[in-house]
Amino acid sequence: MRVRSLLTSRYPTVSRNDLLTHARSLMRDLGLRVLPVVEEGRLLGILTRESALAITSTRSNTLVRDVMETPRLVFSSEEDLWTALRVMLEFDEWYVPVTSVSAGNRYEGVLEIDAFLRSALAEFSESRSLGLVRNFMSRNVEYVTPDETIVRLWRRMLKTRYAGFPVVRSTRDMEVVGIITQHDLLKKGYTRIELESEAGPRKSVKVREAMTTPAITVEEDSDLYQVAEIMVRNNIGRVPVVDDGRSLVGIVDRSDVCRAYALARGVKL
Repeated sequence: MRVRSLLTSRYPTVSRNDLLTHARSLMRDLGLRVLPVVEEGRLLGILTRESALAITSTRSNTLVRDVMETPRLVFSSEEDLWTALRVMLEFDEWYVPVTSVSAGNRYEGVLEIDAFLRSALAEFSESRSLGLVRNFMSRNVEYVTPDETIVRLWRRMLKTRYAGFPVVRSTRDMEVVGIITQHDLLKKGYTRIELESEAGPRKSVKVREAMTTPAITVEEDSDLYQVAEIMVRNNIGRVPVVDDGRSLVGIVDRSDVCRAYALARGVKL
């Protein structure tokens, strides 16, 4: 199978001279994590959701060119699909722009890790089994509490490169009460300037004011097929794993599901 088989063209593109506020609106309204920067069919760069959070106001004159980045990865549509997945997992990049060598390196679309989840759901729809969560989840989990400030949360996101964290009741009570993601910050209208400054106008805003509740959770004995369904249906990238008392014991993300999918197909990653 080639990359082109799971390629999606659902991502709108922006140009270097578009207002960053426009890109931010697209990301917020469509729930996207990246936007390709394309002009005359050529891929020039990408915008990430972190870039969108750099906007300081709805009247900002900042242009896409001011914050666009060079993609860490770019795939050819002719590349082997499973090799591409292996590289995505190695580099921890879940959304990679794709060009076509045969068409003069023109932009073709995005290979998103979500496409592998949808493929897994279709391929294993009869057995509805990809393996148990307990065999693929991470047990060393980063989490936040409702009283943590948004400023501190943002710094943790930058340090860990995690786009979201489960929210537990307290450091002594590990009951999962919500989840907080970059998309939540984007929806609430927070800006990077405020998030990076202890003296910003929202320095005292707490996680509880932006988190999503209740959090969708699974248990260790759940099947990853069910997790894939949850992720695709809700457009989420990670699901907290809880025990019978809803206490946090782990987390499972898209990359875990993809590894299980590859293993079920006999593909070595």
